[in-house]
Amino acid sequence: MKTFKMCIVLISFGLLLSCDTDQDDISLSTAEAAQLNIMVKSGNWQISKFELDNDDKTANYASYEFSFEENNNLKASRTGDQQVGTWRVSNDSGDEYDSYNDVDFNIFFSTGSKLGELTNNYDVISATETEIRLDLQENPSGRTALLVFSKN
Repeated sequence: MKTFKMCIVLISFGLLLSCDTDQDDISLSTAEAAQLNIMVKSGNWQISKFELDNDDKTANYASYEFSFEENNNLKASRTGDQQVGTWRVSNDSGDEYDSYNDVDFNIFFSTGSKLGELTNNYDVISATETEIRLDLQENPSGRTALLVFSKN
């Protein structure tokens, strides 16, 4: 019986160690998330990469210039067209689909808009003054995405 209990303990410990800790997400403190908030609001950004379910859709959005404004207003403009949405950087405590403590970058455009498929709660993978890499491993509808903003 003692051997059986020891085996259960060892198996449980092995399962615990093998769990994905999602190290590809960057872990930011509240102060660093605030800094990202400030950084994204300085200047205009373009989408340099957008893959949705492994389908490259970058060309659909490359001509838009994105402005992340105060009060979480998001404007996407190109010649003759302006779309308005919202954005937010948040420290995530996890949920059913994103159970990790990480920093999320939320983008929302109405589903009927030209930019509706950008709407998601992305994980921040990396962020510099000139590039922000966002990842969606799986959302409630089962979609995955990679979204990269580059500074103009």
